[in-house]
Amino acid sequence: MKTKINKYISLLLCEHNCVVIPDFGGFVANYESARIDSRSHFMYAPKKSIVFNKSLQNNDGLLVNEIASCEGLTFKQAKKELDKYVLDLKESLKLYKKVFIEEVGTLLYTSEGNILFVQSNSHNHLLDSFGLSTVQYPAIQRTSVQEQFEEKIKYLDKKHLTSNKKVWLKAAAILLPLFMLSALGISNKEKIQTTYANLSPFSSSTTEIVEAKKSYSLNKFDIESPTNDIEQVVISFYEAKDNMVTTPIDLDKHFIIAGAFSSEKNAQKMIAKLKGANFGNSKIVNQSHSGLYRVCYDGFRNSSEALSALRKIKKTNPSAWLLSLN
Repeated sequence: MKTKINKYISLLLCEHNCVVIPDFGGFVANYESARIDSRSHFMYAPKKSIVFNKSLQNNDGLLVNEIASCEGLTFKQAKKELDKYVLDLKESLKLYKKVFIEEVGTLLYTSEGNILFVQSNSHNHLLDSFGLSTVQYPAIQRTSVQEQFEEKIKYLDKKHLTSNKKVWLKAAAILLPLFMLSALGISNKEKIQTTYANLSPFSSSTTEIVEAKKSYSLNKFDIESPTNDIEQVVISFYEAKDNMVTTPIDLDKHFIIAGAFSSEKNAQKMIAKLKGANFGNSKIVNQSHSGLYRVCYDGFRNSSEALSALRKIKKTNPSAWLLSLN
């Protein structure tokens, strides 16, 4: 039965944000957004972050009802099985100093008599993240506009020096035969000019230098274009922002449920009854997956305030329970 109760606790944490083990403590779940670890390059899916609260010891009936319905037991029989489970938990903590609850986490007993809880990473209790796993992505190498500009300058300077070197090599190749011919006594200048005129590199090299300068000038202006694009995006953003129409948002996430009805008409009757009992914020809180209309006493932004109000309401309605939406 111990293994089964561990499983029931895990299942209830998928559907609810608070599961109380009577006379022992309660597990409280809070929504945690997806996150990225830039050092290890891992992306983690959204999940429920679970903590243990020793002060939540009153029996809200949630866990007992789950055991009774799944095992086919009466409420008293299920309560007796849960009492045995709690007694075993306490004895194991004192004897072994730690207890592992499958798919939930590990409870540690300190020398000061406190209970610490370490959540298990093997199971994600957020139903919306079902099927999503941790993903590792490759590191992205980004180059700034300034670095790209400096690289282009280095490339153009290197190309310019290389072209100058080629010019001098061509000039040396032309002048060397001229000196040799003059040494041999050849005086026909026109013939020499005619023979070697086509070998002159200066016209083509000059063209290369001019083209390099033009390329350098054009690239310089091309680099400035991202700045203009960024300015245009910023202007468009603020123009769109001015035209936006703000709508009120319901920030309540935690609701104390009075009952669930298959008929919307019956749900509205319950709302009227609650409003007559000074619960002015009573309303229908979405529909469950099975199509039931859930009627709440009130809604809260903070889970601690919701739990405090739930304790007061359970004095008059023991079947009331807490629903938390993400």
